[in-house]
Amino acid sequence: PSGTLSPFTFSGAHPLPSTMSKAVSTVDVMGESFLAGASVFMYGCAVIGKTLLTKMCFSGYSFNYPITFSLFSCLTTMVACALVFMAGKAQFTMLPVHHFRGFAQISLLTALDMGFTNWSLDLISITLQMTIKAAIPAIVVSYERFILKKTHTQMAYLSLTPLILGAILVGLGSGSADYNFLGTMLMCIATVASSIKMVTTHSVIKQVRSEM
Repeated sequence: PSGTLSPFTFSGAHPLPSTMSKAVSTVDVMGESFLAGASVFMYGCAVIGKTLLTKMCFSGYSFNYPITFSLFSCLTTMVACALVFMAGKAQFTMLPVHHFRGFAQISLLTALDMGFTNWSLDLISITLQMTIKAAIPAIVVSYERFILKKTHTQMAYLSLTPLILGAILVGLGSGSADYNFLGTMLMCIATVASSIKMVTTHSVIKQVRSEM
């Protein structure tokens, strides 16, 4: 009827461009959300799998060299990156000099995280290690709030509650056999280093991308 708006024209019933663009944008958002969720899931599987394999090497195969295990991890990562470059899937570019300091901080924090994590895994159980690691979101938010003076929404703060409570409940259920003072302290240092590394990496990479 006359005067009625419709997303379709009467000749051939083709959708209007505005409707098509909205549909495409919705699909893009859904696709990005799916990829983000899948990435987080795969990352979680990789982290948990690496932890289990590391503990198996330390206990099942009597490999009592946790720092050396960190070196193997770094070498494996370098080989994987080299293969990606050789396959032509990435392009190597020299890092600008003014970003050396930021990436040096990331490298130091990564070394502390990997080294102390593997060292602690040789002393404490995976349950206790995962319990301490669960504090990473809270440490990240606290670091951004009090050190970087960055504010978050109330929902972000509330979402930390189940993580903290879950870690406390797991800790209460752990036996004395899981606890080792040195291993616990090393894991705490590794967790703090990992948390600060996340914030620093995000900030530095964001600056580098803005200059590309």
